[in-house]
Amino acid sequence: MSEPIRVIQYGLGAIGRAAARLALSRPGIEVVGAIDRDPTLAGRDLGEVLSLDRKLGVAVTDKPVILFAQTRADVVIHCTTSSFVEAYEQLTEIVRAGLHCVTSCEEALFPYYRHKLLAGKLDDLCIQKSAAVVGTGVNPGLVMDTLALLLTMACQSIEAVRVLRVVDAGTRREALQRKVGAALSEEEFKARSEQRKVGHVGLAESLAFLADGLGWAVDELKESLDPVIASKAIKTEFLSVAEGGVAGVRQFARGLRGGKEVLTLELQMYVGAPNPRDVIEIVGEPPLRLVIEGGVPGDVATPAILVNTLSRLVECRPGLHTMRTLGLPRMAL
Repeated sequence: MSEPIRVIQYGLGAIGRAAARLALSRPGIEVVGAIDRDPTLAGRDLGEVLSLDRKLGVAVTDKPVILFAQTRADVVIHCTTSSFVEAYEQLTEIVRAGLHCVTSCEEALFPYYRHKLLAGKLDDLCIQKSAAVVGTGVNPGLVMDTLALLLTMACQSIEAVRVLRVVDAGTRREALQRKVGAALSEEEFKARSEQRKVGHVGLAESLAFLADGLGWAVDELKESLDPVIASKAIKTEFLSVAEGGVAGVRQFARGLRGGKEVLTLELQMYVGAPNPRDVIEIVGEPPLRLVIEGGVPGDVATPAILVNTLSRLVECRPGLHTMRTLGLPRMAL
C-alpha cells in the first residue's frame, strides 16, 4: 500500500476548515500541520479549531517557514486570499520548502493574465525546487472555465462559448454575501467597486484561461460589474437587505476577436436569485448546451476540488500549472 499524502492546511477560514475536515476523512491523506495568521489560533489543537470531538495532535501555528522546516509533508492546501500578489510571498515560501501547493486564490487560476512577471518567477522557482502549484476551486476553477473547455472536446468547430452562473447568495456563507455587496446602498457599492473591494474575483481569469485553452488570441477583454437592486426586503441568516438596497452583483467578462464577441461569461450572484443554475453553451458543430440545475454548490464543492486535486498534483511535472496543464483531477480515496 502506498504512503498517504502528507498535507499542511494553510488558512483556517470557512473554506480552509472545510478542506481540512474533508482531508481528515480520506484514508489516503494525513494532515500533518496547520497554519493561520490569527494569533488567537496559534498553539491550539487543530481538532479543537475544526470543532471535532477529538484532538489530532496537530498544533496550529502562525509561523509557516518554521513549520515547513520541521515537518515532513508533501503538499499544502492554501486558502488565504483572492489576490495573487498578496498570496505570492506565501506561495514562494511553500515552494522554497519543496512542497506542492493547491490554492483557492482566485487570481491563481490563470495568473499570467494580470501578473505575468510574478507568475513566470513562481514557475521558475517551482521547476528549480521540483514543486507543482495550481489555483482552483468551483469558480474560478471548474464551472465557468475548466468544465466549459472540457465540453469543447466534443466539437469539430467552435464559434463562441457562453457561460451563465446564477447563485442565490442568501444560501451561502456570510463572507460571500458581504463580498457581493449584499445590504450595501448603491452609493456604498459604487465606492467599493471603484476600489475593487466588492464583487467576484476571477471572472476575467476564467475568460483568459478559456481563450488560452482554445488557442484564441482575444483582441479585447471587457469586464463589467453592476449591482442587483432588491425589489423587496430580504433577510438572511447573516444580514438584512432593504427594499431598494443592493442584493448582490451581476458581472460580465467578454472576449472579442475581430470585433465579434466570442467568449461571454455572466455571473449573477445575489440574495434571493431565482432558479440557481449553471449553463454552458457552445456555439459550434455540434452545438452543445449543458445545464446544472441548482448550480454547483461552492461551499461544498470548493473544498472537494482542493482535496481531490492533491493526488494529481503530486504526480505531475514541476511548475506553476493551470487546470489545463495539470491533467484531469478526480475523486480518489
